[in-house]
Amino acid sequence: MDFSFGKAYRISSKKRIEEVFATGKKTHAFPFLNYILLEELNEVPGFEVLISVPKKFIRKAHDRNYIKRCIREGLRKNKGILEEMLILKKQRLAICFVYINREVLPSEKIENKILENLNKIKNDLQK
Repeated sequence: MDFSFGKAYRISSKKRIEEVFATGKKTHAFPFLNYILLEELNEVPGFEVLISVPKKFIRKAHDRNYIKRCIREGLRKNKGILEEMLILKKQRLAICFVYINREVLPSEKIENKILENLNKIKNDLQK
């Protein structure tokens, strides 16, 4: 399995970002607020991610960057959980992770929370 996490996994279009926030399903799994948009497409199956750490919650830029780095690392290591299922079902998933905790958590805790979130999303999609 490929453990890279390149540009193909990132939501970069403003139009796509607005679409996910407007029509995506909103779920709360502390310390994240997730917006999930599932589509059945003929394009390449898989998922795209947007990571947001609002300045309202984490004031210092170096802390926001640290949290985003930890989230990306957790996704990179655990992306296989969702990717295999989406490829089999030929679906495309867009996920926005919004960090809503006012404290900077250590990287291990953030990675564990990402793993819990991915498992929760996978279970919701299988139903």
